[in-house]
Amino acid sequence: MFGDKLSPLSDTTNLAPAVAGAKLNDHVRSMLWTTLPTFVISLVLFTLLGISQTSGGYEEGNLLVYIDALRGEFKLGLLTLLPAAAIIVLLLLKVNAIVSLGLSAVCAGAVSFFYQGAALQSIIRVAYNGYSTQIEEAILKTILNRGGMSSMLQYVAIICFAVGMGGMLDRLGVLGNILNAITGRINSDGSLILASLLVGYVTSLISCSQPMSHVLTGNMMKPLFRARKVAPEILSRTLEDAGTLSGPMIPWHGYCVYMAGTLGVAWSVFFPYLFLLYLTPLFSVFYGFSGISIKHMEKN
Repeated sequence: MFGDKLSPLSDTTNLAPAVAGAKLNDHVRSMLWTTLPTFVISLVLFTLLGISQTSGGYEEGNLLVYIDALRGEFKLGLLTLLPAAAIIVLLLLKVNAIVSLGLSAVCAGAVSFFYQGAALQSIIRVAYNGYSTQIEEAILKTILNRGGMSSMLQYVAIICFAVGMGGMLDRLGVLGNILNAITGRINSDGSLILASLLVGYVTSLISCSQPMSHVLTGNMMKPLFRARKVAPEILSRTLEDAGTLSGPMIPWHGYCVYMAGTLGVAWSVFFPYLFLLYLTPLFSVFYGFSGISIKHMEKN
């Protein structure tokens, strides 16, 4: 969740500032205020839990098996790190995320063609449909058998549906009535952020979708942020603090179902350990009422 929230390559990290009208780099910098402190606290808590609940030495047998399996299907080496290195450098140079992804994909295709010996037709097919491995190791199959542009079509459809629903609710006056009910209770930046977090949780509970939560909450709260001259990156940060992080805390949310299936445990088992998820909104509310890290736009 830490990477999903902060990575410039993450879908939600790009969607939230797009909805709020903020720049991606400003959005990421703003999120550091709420995410880094909670990450450090979570790291300390998990370290203490790990020390108290684990024992024995580390066995590297499984790791060697995975490496041998990968070597049987790919050529491993420093050249395979070029696409990852390229995208890191481009993002550090503040190149647009879409451009960075595109150039990294071209770099990955070049590595596949010249180093891995893959045919051009195969590279294009994998780029669209995703990769299918012949490795028998279950964990590696789960990691490798995925991807491709076709896997994102459902996500694109959800965004289109969310935008359409947001426009429909706006035209019908539903958003206006909700805003009028909320406005009377907002008398400070802190209460504005608290209200935005609550709306984000409600839309997540109803939609079970991060994109829809961002779009609906962002369109609903954007006029209020503008009225108080609060910078758009504060709104986009608030969208992520609630909409992005609420998924694993909702038993019927897609994120929670995925995590429960991946970990092989029930929601009630891992919920107490979601430190980052329920500490981050607390920092967000604290900053709102204290004024720390809250930027305002100029009067004009």
